[in-house]
Amino acid sequence: MKTPRHPRRLIGYVILGVAALWLAGSAFAQAPPHGRYRCYQPPGYTVMAWFDLDAKGISVNGAAPHVVRIDAAKGRIDLPRGLLPPHRYGYYFAPGAAGGDAERVTVVLAGRADLRPGQPAWEKQPRCYLTTH
Repeated sequence: MKTPRHPRRLIGYVILGVAALWLAGSAFAQAPPHGRYRCYQPPGYTVMAWFDLDAKGISVNGAAPHVVRIDAAKGRIDLPRGLLPPHRYGYYFAPGAAGGDAERVTVVLAGRADLRPGQPAWEKQPRCYLTTH
């Protein structure tokens, strides 16, 4: 990239860069989009469940909706006990975010609130992908 000759242009580039970083960061600090998610269990990726997420809460396999707590800043969904046993948490990842899928909205189910990408058990956790139907 060429260095601008005028200080005002340099300030403009800095402002644009900061705005781009803020927007990229805020894309991951949002609640997961509403819709139907299909859940798969690695390593064979067999279908284990599906759920609908909307303003009413979460409805698993077509059952009545349950209220969930969504912590958008942490990208975490707190699930009611017994809804998707043994999983109590869902971690939301925008497409391309580390820990999720490169091309799809992903919710990774976990039994512990402290489980994170890169930990040995992370790759064994079920993945739920936003579907288009």
